[in-house]
Amino acid sequence: MPRPPITITIAPSRASLLAQCLVALGVVGWLGGYAPGWVTLLAASSLAALLLLDVRRCPAGQLRHQPRDGGVAQWAWRESGCQEWRETALRCDYLGPLLIGLRLDGRRLWLWPDSSDAESLRQLRRMLVSLP
Repeated sequence: MPRPPITITIAPSRASLLAQCLVALGVVGWLGGYAPGWVTLLAASSLAALLLLDVRRCPAGQLRHQPRDGGVAQWAWRESGCQEWRETALRCDYLGPLLIGLRLDGRRLWLWPDSSDAESLRQLRRMLVSLP
């Protein structure tokens, strides 16, 4: 009997944004102590623009795992607010205790502990361990 599909809701991570902001503040603070003011201002505005772009690009949606016969899994992705599931090629580049690094059709997706609920991330880890 085939197992039911598992759907994981993925949200943008606030922990990731906080980590990036802390690094940006560290760089700007270091430049403020050692570089001319115009360099510090240029770096601060550039890093703020990069952080804003990163927030806008951060994918949010649902990832679905559909087990198939023979141990082959089918993965599908659905953007937030979209009703259609789109089959996707999924590859796990990094599977650590806190972070999960995925490639969805070549697009990088980092899952932090606050990207989804703990149970969903645990199920995803169990599925990813069995990937070839």
